[in-house]
Amino acid sequence: MGKLKVYYGWSRIGNVHKKRSLSVMFENDAQGCRSERGQRCLKTIQDTVFERFQDEEEEKQGKLQNRIFTEYSLFLDEKPINGSLENILQINSEADRNHVSKAMRERISEALRNAFMLANPGYKEPNNQFSLNFEWDE
Repeated sequence: MGKLKVYYGWSRIGNVHKKRSLSVMFENDAQGCRSERGQRCLKTIQDTVFERFQDEEEEKQGKLQNRIFTEYSLFLDEKPINGSLENILQINSEADRNHVSKAMRERISEALRNAFMLANPGYKEPNNQFSLNFEWDE
């Protein structure tokens, strides 16, 4: 386990973000990220709900960067998510599959789900999702 962290949360709408999104921030340099300035930057960008340490492969990539953080966002109201909380959590879990255990991915999803529902009490999962299920006859 490395010394660099990954922060999961929901983006703050404002000058940086204009749309609702799940925000995953990777530390690239422990000194700058954990400083007061780094933490202030993180709080400006997202409402953090879960933290974990990066694995060795993720940390190697982080040390090659010249920024304090690297952010990955999944936008809630764009395709293929189309406003579905369950879809966004599933896509995020699949993205972490090679670096995080299944139990940890479930904890991350649950923390993100709880924070979203707390901030959006009237949210209902959209039922206009179109999906194709192919069955093969052999």
